[in-house]
Amino acid sequence: MIKPLLFTYLGMAIVVILMDFRHMKQAAAINRWISYGLIALGTGIWFYVTHLSKTLYVTIWISHVIQRLLPLP
Repeated sequence: MIKPLLFTYLGMAIVVILMDFRHMKQAAAINRWISYGLIALGTGIWFYVTHLSKTLYVTIWISHVIQRLLPLP
């Protein structure tokens, strides 16, 4: 049930990226690379989550990464 929704979301995200491509070309180089990096990271996480046989909660994975970077009491 959820995978068709995820594939629909991916299709719509690709359409938005293609529509915004002209505007991204006009942005500064660092903004373009950051945008492309975030898009690639999001797509990688999306593929990783949808192709697993077990459930993976991305928020828990991100919290583990953030806990290493932030000095918490």
